[in-house]
Amino acid sequence: MKVQNTAIFMGDNTRRERNNGVQEDKSGQSNVYAGNLNKAFDPIAKKKQDAQKQAMKVIGDAWASDRKLDDDLAARRDKMKEYKDVIGRANEELKRIGEEREALRDQYGVDADSQEEKDLRLLEKAADAFKPGAEQLTKEEQQRLKEISEAGGPTEYQQRSLDMRASGSTFEKEIEEAKTGIEAENHAISDLKSAQLKSQTMLKASNAAEDILKAASKDIIGMLFEEAKDHIDEEMEEKKEEAAEKAEKEKEEEEKVEKRKEEKEEKEEFAEEVAEAATDFMVEAENTMEDVQREIKKIMDKMKLVEEDIKGAAVDTLM
Repeated sequence: MKVQNTAIFMGDNTRRERNNGVQEDKSGQSNVYAGNLNKAFDPIAKKKQDAQKQAMKVIGDAWASDRKLDDDLAARRDKMKEYKDVIGRANEELKRIGEEREALRDQYGVDADSQEEKDLRLLEKAADAFKPGAEQLTKEEQQRLKEISEAGGPTEYQQRSLDMRASGSTFEKEIEEAKTGIEAENHAISDLKSAQLKSQTMLKASNAAEDILKAASKDIIGMLFEEAKDHIDEEMEEKKEEAAEKAEKEKEEEEKVEKRKEEKEEKEEFAEEVAEAATDFMVEAENTMEDVQREIKKIMDKMKLVEEDIKGAAVDTLM
């Protein structure tokens, strides 16, 4: 186990059995290793797993939120494309109608700068006068319209051209609605992007996840120190017991040596006593022999025996 560059060894199976422990990355950042002291339930591994799950949930929720925002943005961009397609098709129809009206003018031989053509433009302006934001007619224009009405109204060419123009009103309406839709989508996209920049969901989630893992790492380090302390205490207790057993055995050996020493001394003392007793016996035996010889000599003297015969008789008696 490494904690702030301090090594704590928890067993040979540390790296193999606790794959979920804190490990050292390639950057050399301080990491933590711990042995799998409880295979049935490893609180350190569970702490790390829970922290990882919590961090992943924070990241996952943020990712889902960003994904929803991205999907919303994509949907709005697709809608804008649809609006643009509508505008494109409507403009093509209006262009076609315009070309048909030009062909109609040529057919009637009306010059572009003629009064009839100018009156047609005034009739168009009058038709648009009731539309929101339309340009209002001047007094001169109103007077000219009155004159046209009094003269019998629009000419055949003017009326057919106006009818063609009116057929394009549907396409003009589609264009206006599409433009309004595009404007609304642009505002919505702008608001979504602004909200995304302000929220910074993934950045905040990443920071939150990092804080979760850091907090878990601190807890794991504390748990590892406790685990290491307990493990060391167990080893110290085992060593104390081993030392006590060793001391007991040494004491027993000393007692055995002392006993053997005492037995040796007793044997030596006994041997000395035996030797002393033997010496005393020999001295006493010699003294006794001398007394016997003196008594014999007295007897020999009394019996007037020859000394040599007496010596021979004394030797035979002793043997």
